[in-house]
This record gives sequence, C-alpha cells and structure tokens, in this order.
Amino acid sequence: MIEFSAGIDLSKDTFYACLQAREPVNAPTIIGTKEFDNSRKGFETLLAWVRKRVSKGAVVQFVMEATGVYYEELAYFLYEQGYKVAVVLANKMHHYAKSLNIKTKTDRVDASIIASFGMDRSVKEWKPMSPFYKELRELSRAFLSLKKQKQRAKNQLHALRHAHKTSVVVMELKKDQIAFYEQKIALLKEEIRKVATQDQAFYAKVKKVESLPGAGFETIIGIVCETNGFELFNSIRQLVSYAGLDVVFNQSGVFNGKTRISKRGNARIRQILYMPALSAIQHHRSIKGLYERVVERNPTVKNKGVVAGMRKLLIYIFTLWTKNEEYDPTYQWSTHSVEQKKGAKSPRTR
Repeated sequence: MIEFSAGIDLSKDTFYACLQAREPVNAPTIIGTKEFDNSRKGFETLLAWVRKRVSKGAVVQFVMEATGVYYEELAYFLYEQGYKVAVVLANKMHHYAKSLNIKTKTDRVDASIIASFGMDRSVKEWKPMSPFYKELRELSRAFLSLKKQKQRAKNQLHALRHAHKTSVVVMELKKDQIAFYEQKIALLKEEIRKVATQDQAFYAKVKKVESLPGAGFETIIGIVCETNGFELFNSIRQLVSYAGLDVVFNQSGVFNGKTRISKRGNARIRQILYMPALSAIQHHRSIKGLYERVVERNPTVKNKGVVAGMRKLLIYIFTLWTKNEEYDPTYQWSTHSVEQKKGAKSPRTR
C-alpha cells in the first residue's frame, strides 16, 4: 500500500504543500508541490489538489510545524474533514533538516523536508485544544496585550510630563487611556479566574504551581495555555527551545561570536515570563543566585541574567505542573533533570 505524506510550510498569507508517496519497497517520491492561500478557500483548494493525486481510500497524513498561530486554522480544518494531522515542534524539524544536509532554504524545499519527516519518523497525531484551554488562552492573550498597551501608554505619559509645555488636554487623554486599560485588565483577571475555577482539577494544579515564588496566577495560566498543558513536550529541552530561550552559540575555530538565545519559538511565552522573572530574581533564592552568577560573568550585559531567570522559571513551572506538586524550597535538583521526560521521576525544585 502506498503511503502519502503532505508536508506544509506556512506563513501569514500563503503556504506551500509538498505531497510525497512511498511504496513499501521504494524510496519516497514527490508527487507535487504547490502554493496555496492561507485562507478557507486555499484549504479547500489544497484538499481538491491532494485528492486528485492520491489513490481512493488511501491514508494521507498532513504534517506541519508548530510556528506561531498560522498553522491553527488549517490544522482545525483538516481535522474536521477527518484527516490525520501532525504538528511538530520547530526544533525537531530543524535538527531533521540538518541531518539531511540540505543547504538550500526556500518555502518549497521546507515543505518537502516536512513531508519527508512525516514519512521517516513516527509522529504523534494532533488533537485540537479543548474549548476550556482555548477560551483561557484567548483571555490570557487579551490580558497580555492590554498590559503591553498600558505600559506603552505609561511610558508615553512619562515622556509628556518631561516635555516642554505639554498640552493639558493631551495629558488628560493619556491618563484616561491608562485608566481604561486598567479597568479592562481588572475585568479580564476576574474572567480568567472565573473560567479557571470551572475545572477543579485544573485549578488545583494551578494553585500548587502558584506556591512557586515569582509565578503568579495569570503567569501560570498563560504558560500552561500557550503550551496546551505542555502536551507537545517530552522534555525540558524541547520546551525551552519552543519558547525561544535556548542558547545559540556562534563559534568556529578561533572565532568566538556572540552567544544569544534563538528567539525562534513562541514570543508570547517570553513576554509572559519577563516581569515574573524580574520578581523571581528578587524573591527566589535559586533564581537570584543564578542571575548573580550570570551577571558576574557578563557585567556589561545584565539582561543575560534576566533571560537565564526566565528560562529557570519556565523549567520550574513545567516540572511542578507535570508532576502535579507544590514548590519545595529544600529539594535538590538532579544533575540529569534537564533531560528527564514527563512521567519519569524528576525533582521538584529547590
């Protein structure tokens, strides 16, 4: 029986699909590659294109990367049509592409690599986020957006106060704008807690993680819902990479470039973690110690210490959530804890 894998490389407005087929004794062959609009009409055109090229009754698996939110509409559409869908972490696809030694990078080539990944690797079938998680995620994202807008307005007000002869009317409008954001933020906080308490098991886990210094209620909700309860992750390393907090080295021979974080993952997770990490640096003994060690090595770039704190805070939340435990300040980390998988015996935190 011929196997079919459709690799999809998505962007904001369009996506490329590469359809591959393989018989049991033959290597995969590309049946076709085509660009489509990232819209409902484009999704329907994609299905018509695939159906013309596969044998009747054949199983087709659609594979795509978990990049931003651009994959979601297509994933839901294909799932509702009864097709098998796999959503793969971007770091997994990146390492797979490197193993193929393919140096050309275009959307067309990327779609082909994703299709090959679906052929070569065993991938977990994607399931839609539950309505409960989806509602909480939307509320959390709105909360995060309003907080960002409020901070921007406060910065503008600060600048106006120090400007020469600023209009009183403009100052009052800016104050009203900030008051509006504060009111809506308060309403969203109430709604987030109201929805979260509808699932008592979920709420109980959130309360346990909330025992971690620096991890507030809205922070935990945001992280958990952006990761769908950490459903896609088997290890801490995968999670850190998805958040774009993994370290990228730039070194070759005697050349030593700047070491930085990848920023290739979910930007919202980094935004959620920034302010809580600043709080944890002040109130969490372990994270504070980590920050001080990093800053001691990089005295001119203190933000590296903050990023290290963000990463550590994310790891704590992941560990406590997956183990369903409260924070234990006396627990000692295992030296192998970074590689531990969900379900295995892992440390709580210290």
